Amino acid sequence: MTKASSIYALGLPCPRAREGSPVWVRIVKGVREVRRFMDMLEQSLRSLRASTGAPALDGLEDSVWSRIRAARADAVLERRWRKGQMLAASFALVTGIAFGGAEAAALLRTQQPAAALTTTTLAPSELLEGRG
Repeated sequence: MTKASSIYALGLPCPRAREGSPVWVRIVKGVREVRRFMDMLEQSLRSLRASTGAPALDGLEDSVWSRIRAARADAVLERRWRKGQMLAASFALVTGIAFGGAEAAALLRTQQPAAALTTTTLAPSELLEGRG
């Protein structure tokens, strides 16, 4: 007997796939399902070959081209709306930056930063003495 890398290389049957084992039953069921599907497919193909009525293709090309034209028109309209949306978003951004900057500058002008440091409640010595 030659030395092989697996039991399957020797041509021996799978040790778990004995007749009557759960693995064997699943394999048999799978094969039956595939055969049933193939039979159904063959029957469908035979009936398709046997049918002589051709599908009506008279207005197919015109309908396809009309749908293509409608899709292109929708794309042009969508691009126009996109330009308007971008313009509105840009205007809102610029307006927000401008008014926000003006508001911040006005707030800085009216606020006196040194006044906040002169209150006695913030002095650590006041807090330690229990007056604060």
